[in-house]
Amino acid sequence: MDLSQKRLITIISVVSLVSAAIGPHFLNTLFALVPIVVIITLFFKLRNPIFLTIFLALIFQWFQINIKIIYGNLANIPLDLQFSFHQDVDFLYSANSLSNIGLIFFAIGLYFPLKKRFKDFDLLHALNADYSPKKILKIYIIFSIGISFLFLVRNSIPGINTIVVAFSKLKWGLLLLTVVYCNVFDKKKKLLYTVIAAEVFLGFTGYFSAFKDIILVIVLALLSMQKELNSRALAKFSFIFIIGLSLGLLWSAIKMDYRSYLAGGEYSQKVVVSKTEAINEMINQMSDVTLEEVSFASEALLDRVSYIEFFSIVLRNVPNYMPYEDGSIIKESTLYYFRPRIFFPDKPVIDDSDHTNKYTNLDLMDDGKASHSIGFMTDAYIDFGPYGMMILLLVIGYVFGWSMNFLIIKSPNMFWAIIFITPFYFLISVYSFNMIKVIGNFITYMVPVYLLRNILYKSFDRYFRVSQNG
Repeated sequence: MDLSQKRLITIISVVSLVSAAIGPHFLNTLFALVPIVVIITLFFKLRNPIFLTIFLALIFQWFQINIKIIYGNLANIPLDLQFSFHQDVDFLYSANSLSNIGLIFFAIGLYFPLKKRFKDFDLLHALNADYSPKKILKIYIIFSIGISFLFLVRNSIPGINTIVVAFSKLKWGLLLLTVVYCNVFDKKKKLLYTVIAAEVFLGFTGYFSAFKDIILVIVLALLSMQKELNSRALAKFSFIFIIGLSLGLLWSAIKMDYRSYLAGGEYSQKVVVSKTEAINEMINQMSDVTLEEVSFASEALLDRVSYIEFFSIVLRNVPNYMPYEDGSIIKESTLYYFRPRIFFPDKPVIDDSDHTNKYTNLDLMDDGKASHSIGFMTDAYIDFGPYGMMILLLVIGYVFGWSMNFLIIKSPNMFWAIIFITPFYFLISVYSFNMIKVIGNFITYMVPVYLLRNILYKSFDRYFRVSQNG
């Protein structure tokens, strides 16, 4: 364990112990401390974007499991008395504990395939000076514009949707390298941060909060350049966290009305207004936000991030009123993507809300604005119970870790490996996703990227490199 890991563990441990002493969740806070210490120990490796990608993804899962424990300590409100649309108060603490244990097993599974080759990887030592910061930034801008256009037409061209979604994720690896190269080689930094600011701003104009993904990748890039976690670094990342939280609260405060405006008042996730109209409406709504709305938005954001509530309801129902599925969920989740609809026309459409209703006995509707997922750890519990789910989570983590290792080894060089690996953040930070989507996102990203990795390299690598004539 290096000094930065020890510092981070010490800070988190002190804060956790103080909050545990003053709040109503003493034992649960201590229990929640265990997975975060495991995650830091295994994956908090500065200047190692491979491990840091996993670290940030697992930390997000940890927040989804424990954020109401943290908030309850600060506000002195027990978990079972906090605001939630759907929960079973008798099983909330059990859902929290099982999820924390599951997160440890998932993390260990991810770690073992990667530890031998990449535990001590240092991005700054691996940077290839043959690649041009100016050209990387230029291609990033072109790629971002191109992907935005393809997202507009993907449903109009049969057969390209899966490919577009898979390759759109490569944008995040490219953004990470753009930030690193421009900063390390001190080139085009003003243009870089102008582009980033514009993207964060424009991220508010879509139906989904795309700005948060940009901020996250910026944090990943900064950690990938950080030598040690000193006071200055802590201040920098604390500032970024405050900015991100503030933007998240603003978005939560206007989200419902703003989304309704984007969709023209329809129950749809389709944007029907122009970008200019969206920007003007966003500015108008943000300027009218009150402190009362921000307070309500903080509760809504808290409830949106926390995701143990459905698990608590399932714990009452399974196996008391319905039996364990004995692996049918993970089996169907895997086979579903190997049954092309052209050969299996009766293959059902994935409906998260129906799946959640089945095991919670709720009556949730997929209204076109939101679907309701039960969570992949909950699915693992439904399949195999509290003990068997841990084995399944260990295996899934191992498969993901092995796949990352395999993709890195098979990449043409580390520059391209980082582009291919960074999107795994979005494949791993999936506590709230149903098992069928966790497996589906993994397959539909891994397969096309692996098959086309060398074509991408041969077709585009030369455009990233420094010109022969300088």
